[in-house]
Amino acid sequence: MNKILTVYDNDEPLNNVVSALTLQVDEIFYVYHHDVNLNHFVNIDKVLTRYKDIKTHFIQLSNDVPQLQQILDENKDLIIDVGGAKYLSLLLFELTKNTSYQIIYYDDEENNIKDYRTHTVITDKVFKLQIDDVLTLRGGEIKEYMHRNAADKRTIETIMEVVDKNIGNYGNFIRYITKVNSIISSSEYLGANTYQLSNDNARNLITDGGYKNIGDLFEIDEENCLTFKTRKLKELTSVSGAFLENYLFIKLNESGYFDDVKMSAVIDFSDEKYIYPVRCELDCLLIRNNRMLFVSCKSTKADADTLNEIYVHNSRFGNALSLPVLCICEELDRKYPSTYAKAEELGIYIVDRSSFVDDDVCKVFLSIVEGTYIYDDIR
Repeated sequence: MNKILTVYDNDEPLNNVVSALTLQVDEIFYVYHHDVNLNHFVNIDKVLTRYKDIKTHFIQLSNDVPQLQQILDENKDLIIDVGGAKYLSLLLFELTKNTSYQIIYYDDEENNIKDYRTHTVITDKVFKLQIDDVLTLRGGEIKEYMHRNAADKRTIETIMEVVDKNIGNYGNFIRYITKVNSIISSSEYLGANTYQLSNDNARNLITDGGYKNIGDLFEIDEENCLTFKTRKLKELTSVSGAFLENYLFIKLNESGYFDDVKMSAVIDFSDEKYIYPVRCELDCLLIRNNRMLFVSCKSTKADADTLNEIYVHNSRFGNALSLPVLCICEELDRKYPSTYAKAEELGIYIVDRSSFVDDDVCKVFLSIVEGTYIYDDIR
């Protein structure tokens, strides 16, 4: 039976689960000093038991050395995990450095587990957390999805076509989609994704320059009936920002680069002290090798509030490896250089129009995860 003795880390949740799940232990002793919200322990147990039946002990120390020594004496096969940079981790190391206990730590920069004495890698096949795990460890839970992703082949093909076709002037596409939504909202619905337009409204849509770039989104026949190709495309038109969210979700999933991808997730982070739910929406979440990206998608405009929002979401739900990202269909460094500069100062990564036009956008996201991303020079 494998057992771990470690220090509960209140600041870095990865340290509480990664070593145990990687090494497939059966029992964990967490020691700590200060009072801790018991929900934090419940969240740790939730993540651990999703993958393995692990027995946990959360022990608040009042007399450090005797209590630690007792745990050591009663469990000779312990692995000592000193990954948390705390006083208790140092004390635990001092008590065991001249013993036969294996001493390990999780290196979050290299994403591997090392032997403390020799600094050699024990394993680089570190357990891969999913998005739900990262959120759970910080007290968050996905309750619903504001916009469901497209699933049928025809809708997916149309989304990819219209976004690719309009990425050079995405603002014009959003303007046109907004016009379409306004017109059909005041038109008679005939069923079967079809609306009866007036002569003026039909002419307005057909003569607009945006009509030639809608691909297979809808068609207008000789009787002025506008018919969407699928019901999902009709739904997407009512929320113009959903096109970019779906496009990104489809591309990121198809790339195979990431361990988990979610879009339009509504996260509840209330606990028992709140009567009402406390929620926020994240446009896109993705994770690779425990490095999670919190992504805000904006079609054409971003400002300081946009940056602050995604920065706070990453701070609230993320960890040492997570990063905030702004994805926008404008050339942000040229159109809004001050916003771009502020994003760089805050450590918010920018995926803008050039990422779609010049590169594979998925490779830009991958470069963020792998630490090879380079900001544009706006000087």
